[in-house]
Amino acid sequence: MMGATRSEESMCEITLGVEPRVITVRVPITIPSSACHDELAHRLVYHHNIPIYLHNELSEKLQAFIQDKTEEYYRQQDHRAVQNLRDGTLNIDDVATAWANKYSQVSKRQEDKGCENEMLASMYHSLVHSPAAVNLLSLEHSFAGAMSSLVAQREYALKEISERQTKEMSNTVSKVGVNLTDDDVNNLAACHLEDSQLMEVQWDSTISVLRENQKWEFKNFVLESFAGREVTTPVTPKDFITGGSDSVVVETLEPTQEESFTIHLGAQMKQMHNLRLLSAHVLQLCKYQSHDASDIPPQRIQTSMSLYSHNLNGLVLLVDDRINTYTGIKRDFARVCSRSTELHFPDLEDQLECVRDIVPQVVQWRRDHPPPQYDCEDDAPSVPPVPQHLKAGDFYISRHSNLADVHVVFHMIVDDTLRSGDINSRHPVILGLRNVLKVACLGDITTLTIPLLLTLTMSEQEMTMSWCQKRAELVYKCIKGFMMEMTSWGGAEMKNMQFLVPKGISEELFQHLAAMLPNIFRVSNPLVVKSS
Repeated sequence: MMGATRSEESMCEITLGVEPRVITVRVPITIPSSACHDELAHRLVYHHNIPIYLHNELSEKLQAFIQDKTEEYYRQQDHRAVQNLRDGTLNIDDVATAWANKYSQVSKRQEDKGCENEMLASMYHSLVHSPAAVNLLSLEHSFAGAMSSLVAQREYALKEISERQTKEMSNTVSKVGVNLTDDDVNNLAACHLEDSQLMEVQWDSTISVLRENQKWEFKNFVLESFAGREVTTPVTPKDFITGGSDSVVVETLEPTQEESFTIHLGAQMKQMHNLRLLSAHVLQLCKYQSHDASDIPPQRIQTSMSLYSHNLNGLVLLVDDRINTYTGIKRDFARVCSRSTELHFPDLEDQLECVRDIVPQVVQWRRDHPPPQYDCEDDAPSVPPVPQHLKAGDFYISRHSNLADVHVVFHMIVDDTLRSGDINSRHPVILGLRNVLKVACLGDITTLTIPLLLTLTMSEQEMTMSWCQKRAELVYKCIKGFMMEMTSWGGAEMKNMQFLVPKGISEELFQHLAAMLPNIFRVSNPLVVKSS
């Protein structure tokens, strides 16, 4: 029962297609099998010239065969193990001891991994607040420069091949009916797709190698520096920076409109808060000004020194309900994250994968705990069905150490109802902001940036002056109420609250929104007493 299981080989015979075009495929498969059925089907199609339209059918039948044979295999294993117990050929005490040893080994590995991460974080925090901080930050900055340069080269190469393929396709299409046919166009499209995918895989592999090397070097550097050894800053291989100084990515910070205020909130024990209204693109708060190796940006120093502290920076990013990085602001945010290796936390895609795994549990919980219905009338509206995904007002969190002024990002789910001008304080996104503030307080986030108008872009057709003022007044008042609740939540005190409005907002509208803020929050003015 506890011994090593021996694999078995089964011959899989699959019939594909319909009369008169029928294909029979016979392939030996090792059971239990760790092979991907989809990949195996692809190899069979490629090597045996099977029509591509039969790929899905072949993959499904392979999956069913492997699953059935694997279940049968384990049933036989279980039957033999139970029979051995009944016959007395297997000692139950030995089985229990073996399982206990296996469990302790797995548990110890998990504990060791957790302790290692905590120890590394503690070492980093100590080093970054010591004279060794210069070398440590220089290492991080050099890593960011190398990664940013490589990502920029990847984007340039993909853009170049895309432009070249577009020209080739245009020339080919223009000759259809003259000396070329539709088959020539299809063949060219297939070649273009294969070339593009091959190039993407090659670049992704190169970037992945650099990323893993940087993580390994960073970990060793922290361990050796904390141990008191004299270490030199690792030099990034020149193979990854082919363009020299010309390949360094420099991002110019665009001017922003800003207004700052200081207020005191609270019923009895008043607390001081700093409020700031600024007009900028949301990703401008995440980008470093440059990755030039000559100077370490001040934002990198500040972000690193406060990374493992009780003064973290948070940002609310408005996204749709699809948890990916394929389109829109999510794609742009992922590109910003990819320009520097994440040295402390899992990569963004790994964090999103964990979120995707948890969403079904959230959906199931909502099905098991429907909201109470107090209306007993016959014509009362029925309870809306539980969505299969996250809904407006929900948010998921990602952690970052490679962004300029942000440690934690709250990915807030929004929908088209926010375009309406008549939302109120019970709107799911408004209630979601309250939950964001509560999580921020409990998570030592003392600086939080939220989109004031609950949008990241301006639309002249819908977002008129009156619309913006009405939306800003609603958000201001709700945030003020949430901030006054903070004393009952416990945790950290929200020291800095930043209200972000989209870049490109008019000067007149910005001044109107700035003038509303002190009136709603009642900014404290010093009392001047003249002595006689």
